[in-house]
Amino acid sequence: MANIISAVEYAKILEQKYAGLKVPIYKLREWFATEQKIFFDCETPDKATCLSQILAKPDFPAFIIYLVVKDAKTSDYDFMGISFRNLMGLETLQHFINRYHAQLESMTKLSLQGAGREYVESVGHGYEEKPL
Repeated sequence: MANIISAVEYAKILEQKYAGLKVPIYKLREWFATEQKIFFDCETPDKATCLSQILAKPDFPAFIIYLVVKDAKTSDYDFMGISFRNLMGLETLQHFINRYHAQLESMTKLSLQGAGREYVESVGHGYEEKPL
């Protein structure tokens, strides 16, 4: 189902791709599914099953989109996470990911542009387990 690597390994890949980028590992979950671009935690050896369960879980309080952005003035790369509340408390991570890319991504790009940052790439998705 998924090619799963450690989040640390993925962070190193991003840091090599974007010169000067520093990924704050402490903000990420332990594993990264490269096909679905999801950071997640799993304590069992069967990471694919954990990932499937996380994608279908309906009650995360919030979802996170991880981005690489570029400062318009300095051209420095930065790693950032943007949280979106699960307002109805019923949306799954998979549904949110689809909705983000279909509806919310363009607004996010405009908001960043207004703040003097360029949206370079969406590099992952995540979730919060505790209310914000």
